[in-house]
Amino acid sequence: MRASLVLLLLILFAVLTARADESALPTETNRTFGVVEAFYRPDEAQALGVTWERIIFAWDRFQPNSPHEFVTSAVPEEYLSAAQAANRQVVGLIKGTPVWASDSGSVGAVPHGIDLPYDHPDNRFGAFVRRLVRYYSARGIHHWIILNEPDVRSPDEGNVVEFEGDVEDYFAMLKVAYLAAKSVDPNAHIQIAGMAWWSDWVKGREPYLQRLLHLIAADPEADENQWYFDGISVHVYFTTSSVWLMLDAYRAFLDEFNLEDKAIWITEFNASPRRDPVGGLDAPFRVSLQQQSNYIVQASALALAAGVDRLAVYRLYDDHFIPGQTEPWGLVRYDGSLRPAFYAYQNVIARFSGAQRVRRYSLQEATVVTMAFPDHTLYVMWSDTYEPGQFIINAGSHSQPVTVMDAQGRSWTQPTIRRAGAYVALIDAPPAEAIDIPWVVVGGAVRMVEIEGRPRSVWYRNADGQVAQFS
Repeated sequence: MRASLVLLLLILFAVLTARADESALPTETNRTFGVVEAFYRPDEAQALGVTWERIIFAWDRFQPNSPHEFVTSAVPEEYLSAAQAANRQVVGLIKGTPVWASDSGSVGAVPHGIDLPYDHPDNRFGAFVRRLVRYYSARGIHHWIILNEPDVRSPDEGNVVEFEGDVEDYFAMLKVAYLAAKSVDPNAHIQIAGMAWWSDWVKGREPYLQRLLHLIAADPEADENQWYFDGISVHVYFTTSSVWLMLDAYRAFLDEFNLEDKAIWITEFNASPRRDPVGGLDAPFRVSLQQQSNYIVQASALALAAGVDRLAVYRLYDDHFIPGQTEPWGLVRYDGSLRPAFYAYQNVIARFSGAQRVRRYSLQEATVVTMAFPDHTLYVMWSDTYEPGQFIINAGSHSQPVTVMDAQGRSWTQPTIRRAGAYVALIDAPPAEAIDIPWVVVGGAVRMVEIEGRPRSVWYRNADGQVAQFS
């Protein structure tokens, strides 16, 4: 009897210990939401809740004078230590050709030897990538973006040409970087450069990514090397409607080549608040502080609905800022004060993280994005016109007032009313603000509502009183 009791206690102890061990296992961090260059303001980055950041690893700073250098102070150790302490993953952007590596000496030049095998001693870019990835993989960095906006071809209207080569040259850079990185770090994740998109669109050219994929498809070793990339990067700015348009196009390009498994990241998005009374800029797209906040929420919701794996706001902080001359992008101003968009992105991360199913519904006049959670649905809504309207949400048996939030998370209650055997919530849809551009740039003020249960029907009543259902 005593032996049986001892055996039972041992079994019970083993079960409880196993359960305790299981509960103690670390959960994988959600890396959806990031920011460009969190290292400037690590405390604010932590307050936001971002879990990754993009940092530039400039070749011309690591090896400014010769291929024999490797100046690790190009990325200060304290940046990486701060990220590690906050469990913030670092994604490295590799760009910048050293003076000695090309005939022109330009930072955007195609380097010598790029057409040689990645491990050939005269392929200096391949040698640098191997050394860089080997060194930083030991420090926990495994994600790399290869160059930045190679599709920008003209310096007109203030554009900066960051890579002077053509698409064939970029493919050579991508291929060398992929093979070099994987040779020293099998866990390396390689992203194609972020694309500006509009530089091709305004010139009537075939989109850069599509041209690049056609080149890769013709490479006889592409399939065995996973097409030399693990994901694509997208840059989206200013216009709410362009977010879905661009992501839909990029997804179609991948689908065309059966590359549905490739990751899609938005590595830059924002709407510069050029009408900020503190350090604004007199330039087209005169976006207000409130419009910037709404854009942050709208772009984030549309990105998740489009299946984007990660997104990052450009940028956290306005460093080296000159009021009236420098573009105001930061969620944090140059003087350390927080723009309203800071609270909008903080609200996005708190409310959107963990959504299990995200869907976009659109009428000509308005957009709704539903986010399903285990016990409730989040409705993210805005007008797409200069006319006011009203959202009508089927709240089912939910008879209590609902809480309505704006982009920054400021809230108020709205009663539900009973109609046709169910309760509905009537939510205002403020119009979009017209600015100096002849189309709706940023959609109207965001409205967010959480209601228990699964996603339910939503209707829109326009300024003329006509009602249509989102479907």
